[in-house]
Amino acid sequence: MRLPPDYQSVLTRLAGQVFGPQAEVVLFGSRLDDAAKGGDIDVLIQLDAPVADKGRLSARYNALLQQKLGMQKFDVLVIDPLTVLEPIHRHALATGVRL
Repeated sequence: MRLPPDYQSVLTRLAGQVFGPQAEVVLFGSRLDDAAKGGDIDVLIQLDAPVADKGRLSARYNALLQQKLGMQKFDVLVIDPLTVLEPIHRHALATGVRL
């Protein structure tokens, strides 16, 4: 995994702050490949209860990540029990690593 422990800690701490303490953070994509170089940070936030305005919360989370970790590309997906899972969600859940 190409994500330092301090980044992992920030990802999970801010997810709890924005989405609530039950938010689970899943890292997926190129950052899991130790042989790859660069790439954005792909994160899936899984919530155990429905939440209104996932887009606004996702944007807030992304902004906080950039404030704490610097201006880099974060792709943030948010799912809750009412989300109709798309192929990208299934891929993230099947291949991702919980932080």
